[in-house]
Amino acid sequence: MRRYIGALALGALGGMATSVWANDIPVPSGQPLSFLQFISEDDGALVRFRFLAPQIGTGYDYMTVFPDFQVLCDQQVVPVLDQNGLTPTRIVLSMSAAEVEFGQDDPDVLQFFEIFRPENGICIWEEF
Repeated sequence: MRRYIGALALGALGGMATSVWANDIPVPSGQPLSFLQFISEDDGALVRFRFLAPQIGTGYDYMTVFPDFQVLCDQQVVPVLDQNGLTPTRIVLSMSAAEVEFGQDDPDVLQFFEIFRPENGICIWEEF
């Protein structure tokens, strides 16, 4: 079963870390970054947090934004999961240069993905 929850609906769960839903989320690279979408799959075992990163591929390459994924996961995602009693086994974070509907491929839009597992209040990077 796949469940899609937009930013407003997820925020309605209460107690959300408001910074994860804001524009200009602070990350080490300094890139402009904003929240796009939360998706829960496999009865909550897998959660996805999608972010809009309009300057990836132009001003910011993968190696520059790689540290951003860890910070997003540890400082933004984990608190939201904890505050909402969500206990996934996998967290997928994505950055997209433009909005692309989930599950759709657009070869003209650069996207970066990283997978983590939550453990003891932090995110452990899972190399795929």
